[in-house]
Amino acid sequence: MHRLAPFLLLALAAGCGEGAPASAPGHGLVLLESPDPLPRGVEERDRRLNFWDFGHVPDGDTVLHVFQLRNEDPGAVTIKRVTPGCGCTVAALRAVLADGSSVAGEAIGSKSGKLLVVPAGALLEIEVKMATRDLVTKNADKLVTITVETDSPNGYYLSLEVHIFVEKAFNVVPAAIALGRIPENGGARGKLDIVQAPGFDQRVVELGPLPEGVTAHLDSEERFGRIVWTLEAGFEPPLARGPKSATLRVETADAQGEPGRELEIQVSGQVVEDLTADPERLVFAAPRGESQTGSVEFRSLLAGQRLRVTGVELPEDQRAWLSATATPLEPDDAGTSLRWKIELTTHLPLPEGALLAGQLVVLLDDPQHPSAEVPYVVHLR
Repeated sequence: MHRLAPFLLLALAAGCGEGAPASAPGHGLVLLESPDPLPRGVEERDRRLNFWDFGHVPDGDTVLHVFQLRNEDPGAVTIKRVTPGCGCTVAALRAVLADGSSVAGEAIGSKSGKLLVVPAGALLEIEVKMATRDLVTKNADKLVTITVETDSPNGYYLSLEVHIFVEKAFNVVPAAIALGRIPENGGARGKLDIVQAPGFDQRVVELGPLPEGVTAHLDSEERFGRIVWTLEAGFEPPLARGPKSATLRVETADAQGEPGRELEIQVSGQVVEDLTADPERLVFAAPRGESQTGSVEFRSLLAGQRLRVTGVELPEDQRAWLSATATPLEPDDAGTSLRWKIELTTHLPLPEGALLAGQLVVLLDDPQHPSAEVPYVVHLR
């Protein structure tokens, strides 16, 4: 054994050469205990300083917590990247200097690779904000991890965790009333159901004041042993063309009658002309060597309105190359139909140029709607 000792000493000496890593001085970014009070639903403070429990939070609230870390390295530490584990989590950075002033870091979405420089002895504050409205998980535990990358040799990566339980007393199905296309002289209404979530004692009480031009009705019934509230709402004509939206507020209360959080229900749609074509433009390609036909379906968005088309007019300068017809798809004895097929046909020889475009004028036997326009484009090839 005595003969092996020199060789062991030589091997140990070789391992301590220039290539061996040396321990870095300091302790890196050190987490500090949070002074914040415990949130609702959290009975005792977790021993892990990198963990924060938001507890039970009503749906619609926004919660915030600030993790504090002291830079105990001998030099400045750069925060290179912050990666939240959920799109519902927003993190902001700032350094609090010895004189009490603060320096804000860049947005965590920045690609600069240098979000914030924290001087030695300064505090790093990582502000974590969660908007519960954007959180998909409701009435269940949600754990989100936030990874922080630094250039400190005493800790290149930090991992922070937050827990939240978002309380949603009602499930709204569908989430909003989307009316789609709304005829300007017909208006539109839609429905949704409001169902009490298991484990909650809240009840729907009544509708709040309605926005101007909105009509709504709230009813309830028992389904499979549970109360379901049905909200029917929409817009009353006449309406101006363009996008239309409104927010309805539904008041709630608990079993003791104490007011709860209001439900906000969105109602939206696009107000258009009463008469429409599907598709909205007649578009097709026509070869120069043969006749070609394209078509659209023409109808009214007003419920139950039957139309009588008396003719279809073309721009005068294109009548030599195009002709149009209208055919009822569900005709009655009076010659009216809920739907009409409008066809556009090319005739040879076609003119020079890449396309023919214009408006078809659909003539109607209707005093309220004597005519309607359908745009067309024929690509010549």
